[in-house]
Amino acid sequence: MAHTNKFDLDLQFGKKYENLFQKTIEGQVECKCDRIWHKTSNLYIEIESRGKPSGIKVTTAKNYVFCLHSKDRSDDDQIWLVIPTNLLKEFIKDYPIRNGGDNYTSKGHIVPAKDLIDFQIQQQKFHVQ
Repeated sequence: MAHTNKFDLDLQFGKKYENLFQKTIEGQVECKCDRIWHKTSNLYIEIESRGKPSGIKVTTAKNYVFCLHSKDRSDDDQIWLVIPTNLLKEFIKDYPIRNGGDNYTSKGHIVPAKDLIDFQIQQQKFHVQ
């Protein structure tokens, strides 16, 4: 089988999605960084603070971005999840709500990081097919 160089086509395809992602992160995003996810294996998605709706309940951001922080990595080498806010709101409904935040004055869903990563992968597969 002869090798063909499709670099130009691959570059064009790659640039299209690079530009699309750039638009995604240039728009309003809600970015949360979790410092202890690697200890708890969970992410906390806030819905209320001090008795008032907050976090994902009030955001107007199109996308929710999670930084899975690791102190063992450089700032340029963190793991990032980008999930459309409307899909995330539906996804978290079945997860337990717990008190958390400063002085436990907030409420939020506790979601295993693995479930959220798997959800992002499933959404990508769904949109690719």
